[in-house]
Amino acid sequence: MPNENLIPFDKRTEEEQRRIASDGGKASGAARRRKRSLKDAADLYLSLPVSDRRRWNKIARRGIDPEDVDNQMAMIIGLTEAATQGDAKAAKVIVDLLGDTANNSGGAIEDDPITKSLKETINAVTETDQDT
Repeated sequence: MPNENLIPFDKRTEEEQRRIASDGGKASGAARRRKRSLKDAADLYLSLPVSDRRRWNKIARRGIDPEDVDNQMAMIIGLTEAATQGDAKAAKVIVDLLGDTANNSGGAIEDDPITKSLKETINAVTETDQDT
Protein backbone atom coordinates (compact mmCIF):
# COMPACT_ATOMS: atom_id res chain seq x y z
CA MET A 1 0.00 0.00 0.00
CA PRO A 2 1.92 3.06 -1.23
CA ASN A 3 1.93 6.24 0.80
CA GLU A 4 -0.20 8.83 -1.01
CA ASN A 5 1.61 11.71 0.72
CA LEU A 6 4.88 11.01 -1.08
CA ILE A 7 5.58 13.20 -4.09
CA PRO A 8 8.31 12.13 -6.51
CA PHE A 9 11.24 14.53 -6.69
CA ASP A 10 10.72 15.20 -10.41
CA LYS A 11 7.09 16.19 -9.74
CA ARG A 12 8.11 18.95 -7.32
CA THR A 13 8.68 22.56 -8.28
CA GLU A 14 12.22 23.81 -8.87
CA GLU A 15 12.00 25.86 -5.68
CA GLU A 16 11.05 22.78 -3.63
CA GLN A 17 13.85 20.77 -5.26
CA ARG A 18 16.40 23.49 -4.41
CA ARG A 19 15.18 23.71 -0.81
CA ILE A 20 15.33 19.92 -0.34
CA ALA A 21 18.80 19.76 -1.90
CA SER A 22 19.98 22.66 0.27
CA ASP A 23 18.61 21.05 3.44
CA GLY A 24 20.29 17.77 2.51
CA GLY A 25 23.63 19.51 1.91
CA LYS A 26 23.41 21.28 5.26
CA ALA A 27 22.61 18.02 7.07
CA SER A 28 25.47 16.26 5.29
CA GLY A 29 27.92 19.01 6.32
CA ALA A 30 26.74 18.85 9.93
CA ALA A 31 27.20 15.06 9.99
CA ARG A 32 30.74 15.39 8.57
CA ARG A 33 31.62 18.00 11.21
CA ARG A 34 30.28 15.77 14.01
CA LYS A 35 32.27 12.81 12.72
CA ARG A 36 35.43 14.91 12.39
CA SER A 37 35.01 16.36 15.88
CA LEU A 38 34.56 12.84 17.30
CA LYS A 39 37.83 11.78 15.65
CA ASP A 40 39.56 14.89 16.99
CA ALA A 41 38.26 14.18 20.50
CA ALA A 42 39.46 10.57 20.34
CA ASP A 43 42.86 11.69 19.07
CA LEU A 44 43.13 14.28 21.85
CA TYR A 45 42.17 11.81 24.60
CA LEU A 46 44.51 9.11 23.33
CA SER A 47 47.40 11.57 23.26
CA LEU A 48 46.91 12.59 26.92
CA PRO A 49 49.37 11.16 29.44
CA VAL A 50 48.28 8.22 31.58
CA SER A 51 46.85 9.65 34.80
CA ASP A 52 46.92 6.46 36.89
CA ARG A 53 50.37 6.30 38.54
CA ARG A 54 50.35 2.47 38.81
CA ARG A 55 49.49 2.04 35.15
CA TRP A 56 52.14 4.61 34.18
CA ASN A 57 54.78 2.73 36.20
CA LYS A 58 53.73 -0.60 34.67
CA ILE A 59 54.15 0.82 31.17
CA ALA A 60 57.46 2.52 32.01
CA ARG A 61 58.85 -0.77 33.42
CA ARG A 62 58.36 -2.28 29.97
CA GLY A 63 61.05 0.05 28.67
CA ILE A 64 58.74 2.54 27.00
CA ASP A 65 60.21 6.03 26.81
CA PRO A 66 58.48 8.17 29.50
CA GLU A 67 57.37 10.76 26.95
CA ASP A 68 55.60 8.00 24.98
CA VAL A 69 53.52 6.82 27.95
CA ASP A 70 50.05 7.99 26.99
CA ASN A 71 46.55 6.55 26.77
CA GLN A 72 47.20 5.31 23.25
CA MET A 73 50.21 3.30 24.44
CA ALA A 74 48.19 1.94 27.37
CA MET A 75 45.46 0.83 24.97
CA ILE A 76 47.94 -0.90 22.67
CA ILE A 77 49.63 -2.65 25.59
CA GLY A 78 46.22 -3.81 26.85
CA LEU A 79 45.33 -5.16 23.41
CA THR A 80 48.71 -6.88 23.14
CA GLU A 81 48.34 -8.49 26.57
CA ALA A 82 44.82 -9.67 25.76
CA ALA A 83 45.94 -11.08 22.41
CA THR A 84 48.87 -12.96 23.95
CA GLN A 85 46.47 -14.49 26.48
CA GLY A 86 44.35 -15.89 23.66
CA ASP A 87 41.77 -13.15 22.99
CA ALA A 88 41.10 -13.62 19.28
CA LYS A 89 39.26 -10.30 18.93
CA ALA A 90 42.19 -8.37 20.39
CA ALA A 91 44.56 -10.24 18.07
CA LYS A 92 42.38 -9.36 15.08
CA VAL A 93 42.33 -5.69 16.06
CA ILE A 94 46.12 -5.65 16.28
CA VAL A 95 46.54 -7.45 12.96
CA ASP A 96 44.07 -5.06 11.32
CA LEU A 97 45.89 -2.05 12.75
CA LEU A 98 49.17 -3.36 11.42
CA GLY A 99 47.60 -4.01 8.03
CA ASP A 100 48.86 -7.60 7.78
CA THR A 101 45.60 -9.07 6.48
CA ALA A 102 45.22 -10.17 2.88
CA ASN A 103 41.80 -8.51 2.67
CA ASN A 104 43.04 -5.09 3.75
CA SER A 105 43.23 -3.00 0.61
CA GLY A 106 44.98 -0.22 2.54
CA GLY A 107 42.85 2.59 1.15
CA ALA A 108 41.65 5.39 3.41
CA ILE A 109 42.59 3.52 6.59
CA GLU A 110 46.29 3.80 5.73
CA ASP A 111 45.95 7.58 5.41
CA ASP A 112 44.20 8.02 8.75
CA PRO A 113 46.63 9.74 11.19
CA ILE A 114 45.13 7.98 14.22
CA THR A 115 45.62 4.55 12.65
CA LYS A 116 49.11 5.47 11.52
CA SER A 117 50.03 6.56 15.03
CA LEU A 118 48.51 3.41 16.54
CA LYS A 119 50.54 1.25 14.14
CA GLU A 120 53.76 3.02 15.17
CA THR A 121 52.89 2.49 18.83
CA ILE A 122 52.12 -1.19 18.27
CA ASN A 123 55.42 -1.67 16.48
CA ALA A 124 57.28 0.02 19.34
CA VAL A 125 55.53 -2.16 21.94
CA THR A 126 56.10 -5.40 20.04
CA GLU A 127 59.77 -4.53 19.50
CA THR A 128 60.13 -3.80 23.23
CA ASP A 129 58.36 -7.08 24.14
CA GLN A 130 60.69 -9.03 21.84
CA ASP A 131 63.76 -7.47 23.48
CA THR A 132 62.69 -8.62 26.95
